[in-house]
Amino acid sequence: MRYIVLLLVLVLVSCSHDSEDAIGVPSGQGGVLNVYVYPSDNPMVTRSDIGPVSVDNLERDVKSLKIWIFKHNEAAGTDLPLHYLAPAEPELQGSRAQLFQIALTETQVEALTGAANLVDVYVLANAASVGLNGLNGTSTRAAVREALIGSNYFGTASPTTDIGTNGLPMSGCAEGISVQGSLPVLSLPVVKLTRCVSKLRFVLVQSDESDTGLSLTGIHLNGNQFPETEHVFNTTSNPYSVSATYVANGISFAPPSDIAKSDRISDLLYTSQSAQDYEDLVDAFVARGEATQMGPYYFRESDRCLAGSIDYSITDTEHQVTYKTANFSMSDVPGTYNFSRNHTWIVYVYYYGGELLQLNLAYITQWSVEDREHELYNW
Repeated sequence: MRYIVLLLVLVLVSCSHDSEDAIGVPSGQGGVLNVYVYPSDNPMVTRSDIGPVSVDNLERDVKSLKIWIFKHNEAAGTDLPLHYLAPAEPELQGSRAQLFQIALTETQVEALTGAANLVDVYVLANAASVGLNGLNGTSTRAAVREALIGSNYFGTASPTTDIGTNGLPMSGCAEGISVQGSLPVLSLPVVKLTRCVSKLRFVLVQSDESDTGLSLTGIHLNGNQFPETEHVFNTTSNPYSVSATYVANGISFAPPSDIAKSDRISDLLYTSQSAQDYEDLVDAFVARGEATQMGPYYFRESDRCLAGSIDYSITDTEHQVTYKTANFSMSDVPGTYNFSRNHTWIVYVYYYGGELLQLNLAYITQWSVEDREHELYNW
């Protein structure tokens, strides 16, 4: 099914690039190899049965791109790339594939055609964001294929809402695929980029009629939830691979000193509306100052349901202070979902008054447990 989808995408993209296919054959060269890379953005197919969710333009920015092409199943000892391309300005935006062309000599054309024309293609975007800038045209297949998100754990050592100048990590791969076309223009099926991060967002509101004082004293994510290392590239044989060990320490967030007040607390409770409608509702409350937002925080992906706690204190009208803790977990989200690729996860925290802080956990985008084709879908 994965290859049927790839071929269909290739047909659609090829139709929009006919004029480009006919150009760019260098004088005195054997031909060109066309490589199409699809950006990881909206409105491509998503893992949602209730519609796509918009993402910030910065989240899908491709600041840098590295493309490797290897002979399929080449011996590891001599397994250097047939071709490597690192375009200076990839300009991978919008909702259509970008065409990249590699000049070929006649000998290189022969190496990509014939009976054994199967190749493996790996694409890495924003490599600097995960410490992989050292991968280049002299890197072996083993080094590229086994590339890991680095030991800084990407966002889990220090929670961040800043995408940064290097962008968010994205990757894509297509293994054992056939080179299409004939001299002078050869083509490869589209490689789809997938982002390698998840988002967590807290939204906090308290009643404007409450006569007690609420203070948040700490917000935490439990330890042993994020893998210490994780494969950037998804493969057919092992579409999602993480290390056997997890970051032991939990993650703490600095809670806000003030929480917005509103008389419409119940309006922000998730009621199974469409994903985009709920996200738009939350955004409107935050924009009007009727809700306090923390995040979204960017983390590396995890194959575990995340969980954490919120410490808070309540000061009553007689100035008595009560300290409490509220727990939250993805496992409490209604329904049965596979959280091995986390979408934006909104934890809605609200306070009507009294002694208890209320939490409403909302999944934003659903996906099927059976769906494992990570390299074809945007999260």
